[in-house]
Amino acid sequence: MKLGIGISPCPNDVFVFSGWILGMTAAPAASFRYEDVETLNQLACTGEFDLVKISYANAPNCPDSRLLNCGGALGRGCGPLVLTGGAEWDPNREVRVPGEHTTANYLLDFWAQRPLRKKFVPFDVLYRELKSDPLAQGVVIHEMRFTHAKDGLRLVQDLGEHWEHETGNPIPLGALAYRADASLPAAAEIESAIRRSLDWAWAHEDEALDLCSQHAQDMTRAVMKAHVDLYVNAFTRDLGHEGRRAADFFLERLGSSWPL
Repeated sequence: MKLGIGISPCPNDVFVFSGWILGMTAAPAASFRYEDVETLNQLACTGEFDLVKISYANAPNCPDSRLLNCGGALGRGCGPLVLTGGAEWDPNREVRVPGEHTTANYLLDFWAQRPLRKKFVPFDVLYRELKSDPLAQGVVIHEMRFTHAKDGLRLVQDLGEHWEHETGNPIPLGALAYRADASLPAAAEIESAIRRSLDWAWAHEDEALDLCSQHAQDMTRAVMKAHVDLYVNAFTRDLGHEGRRAADFFLERLGSSWPL
């Protein structure tokens, strides 16, 4: 039996799993599927995958899974950005958001503190619309935080910076959700496999980044490495006390208490 694993094609996810994907580390047999973050959020609620990367904000919608203590995206200075195509921010104008169940959407509301007129679009489509329309405004995630300035976009608010200032906690962006099923390997076994894969990637960075480049062909090597360096950190290997506290705080705000 192969594990069904769903991750995004973004460099941080591919980097974490590169040792596993390439067969360089001991791990259960698995088939990997790559989808954008909001598609993964939606599929996570259907039992499509045994192990899937989700937004922390989507955790309450996946009650039949548990969060793992590793493999996710949590940190400081790595939050989504509110940008416009060049015009001034207008809270009465439509705001593009990369998915209803994303942490980016939650952090937007946490900052705005008012109802907003939203349009949910895939993150790559959103960014293209920002570049083509000065009046467009939206929340960008992933590598776009490294490219928005050269693309002439206006920074309105770093949502992660606002979260950190208001709460004092690092930003819980994404987590790995593991399906609760007695027929599957124990969660501790899966966490060990993920850590072995990540340790291999850190020890063989060029090979891991070569794999990342196959899924991020429009990204320069420098941007791809900056992306990995920011989103793959000590919390990725183990949440630890600080990471678990930040995750618990976030989940409590959502009205959830999903045990890690």
